[in-house]
Amino acid sequence: MGKRIEYTRELLEEAVTASISTAGVLRYLGLRAGGGSYVVVKRRIEDYGIDTSHFRGMAHQKGRPARNRLHWSDVLTVAPAGSNRKETRALRRALLEHGRAHECEMCGIGPEWLESPLALHIDHVDGNPNDSRSHNLRFLCPNCHSQTPTWAGRNARRVLGEPPERTPGRIGAEPEEAA
Repeated sequence: MGKRIEYTRELLEEAVTASISTAGVLRYLGLRAGGGSYVVVKRRIEDYGIDTSHFRGMAHQKGRPARNRLHWSDVLTVAPAGSNRKETRALRRALLEHGRAHECEMCGIGPEWLESPLALHIDHVDGNPNDSRSHNLRFLCPNCHSQTPTWAGRNARRVLGEPPERTPGRIGAEPEEAA
């Protein structure tokens, strides 16, 4: 059976002041952050009326940028062939931080249409998804993007310099018969 600890108001006030969560208070007191100690300490803090408004709960980084966030100049680069695509949200953030206007570069529509949000697409001008330099990216509305020659991978082989797939000359014909 565990030993009973008397939590004085002064001890808990000191621990609460030095912590940003109830789990932090437990660590400060040298207790395991689990079992009944969490409930007991939290209840004692409430009973004493100690101010916990500075506790952040689960949102320790709320309102702050991520610690591992890349600078826009590190996002807008050329990746080696065969690399994974860069995330759209990272490209969008990098373009906006670089100073690009958040509007369609063909028709000029902004990020709202009929008082509703409009998701602007990010288009790679040359069709190469590995080339994410600023001059090769542009914001396009879905309508304008669907009219581009590289939309949804259209003409991707031609743009990337790969030979086109061989297709038969007429429907239903074998490749040898088409010649």
